[in-house]
Amino acid sequence: MSEVTLWELLREVERAGRCSHPVRLGGTTLERATGELHDAILVVSCKDRRAAICPACADRYRGDAWQLVAAGLRGGKGVPATAVEHPRLFVTMTAPSFGPVHAHRVGGSRVRPAPCHPRRSATACPHGVVLDCRERHGADDPVLGEPLCAACFDYVGAVLWNARVSLLWQRTTVAIVRHLAREAGTSEARLRRVVRLSYIKVVEFQRRGLVHLHIVVRADGADGPGSLPPAWLDAGALASAVTDAARTTTVAVPRLEGRAAARAGWGQELDVRDLAVDGGAGPEAIAAYVAKYATKSVDDAGHLARPIRAARAIERLRLGPHHAELVRTAWRLGTVTSLKGLRLRDHAHTLGYGGQATTKSIAYSTTFTALRNARVDFMRAATGPRIEVDHGWRYAGRGYEHPDAGILADRLAEELARLRREGPGDVHQSAPSR
Repeated sequence: MSEVTLWELLREVERAGRCSHPVRLGGTTLERATGELHDAILVVSCKDRRAAICPACADRYRGDAWQLVAAGLRGGKGVPATAVEHPRLFVTMTAPSFGPVHAHRVGGSRVRPAPCHPRRSATACPHGVVLDCRERHGADDPVLGEPLCAACFDYVGAVLWNARVSLLWQRTTVAIVRHLAREAGTSEARLRRVVRLSYIKVVEFQRRGLVHLHIVVRADGADGPGSLPPAWLDAGALASAVTDAARTTTVAVPRLEGRAAARAGWGQELDVRDLAVDGGAGPEAIAAYVAKYATKSVDDAGHLARPIRAARAIERLRLGPHHAELVRTAWRLGTVTSLKGLRLRDHAHTLGYGGQATTKSIAYSTTFTALRNARVDFMRAATGPRIEVDHGWRYAGRGYEHPDAGILADRLAEELARLRREGPGDVHQSAPSR
């Protein structure tokens, strides 16, 4: 490969943002210097947030997510620096148990894992499986998340819980306000005139296929981050409200023939931390932690990256038995009349979950769109537009025009991943503002 050819490949890859699967658009451009019109192919990035699909686009999304979280904690991007004086919590909410699964348990010494499910008087389940596991599973053990007995695991309940978790979180935010109003001795309507809750949450899929939420919650005054909440509303009061709401909030699960009426709630594992004092974690570290999960897929290999269009496609996916059964269950439940509103077939590849990976309240901080527009404006100011783009761009295919450009993009992504593994901390902790 000559130097000129390599340079041309680098230009093509850089124009697409080092994307692994760029989109080609056909259209017309106007050369400003000559006034000539040219037929052109524009290569743009796929903008997929998942690292298993496109490492380069996921890295950019991770950086933007870092900016969103950090701005809401330390100020910037339209959030006053005084927001650091507001009560701020980092909350992790989990799903309840739908059957025992193999787990990596940290031992008391934190050097050697603890036994998975040791039980002195373990008995066999109705299917003849002894629900006992004394193995010390490592963090990368492929058996993690798999049920001790697949026949005992409540796959229907797990899929329906994933499908209702977005509504469960919405009801939880209402319950937080209700708890605060009760503690203040006032009505919810009056409380909302002086208090505004802001948050950003990121969804993580646990190995067992259940949704797990990482949330940053901030209490503001009625005018948002630029105003202080009432003096009585400190981190302790906010933590008490979040804990009470997480322990008591439930939502109805649609009734199915052969199953008792049920309500979905949060699991017993709940972590609520005051960001002002707990562990000394700064905004940058919390932002890096949350942003990391924003680019994860349902499965690490990305086999569930696309919607499933036919039942036979499920068997072609290279999934473990547990995830495969969750997908089959969602697909099967998608035909149940009482569950039509959950669109479970559309969300079978996300194990029933139909929400977004990252969501935020309006006043928490800036938006992804604002960050992208600022990046475009910066590039235009730095390079100066030499062409004007005509309207009417049309889809012209996927991938690079030259196949070697795709190989180069993948190599660059691998090198970035290596630098991230070997570098000091998360690269976005010291990233400049965009």
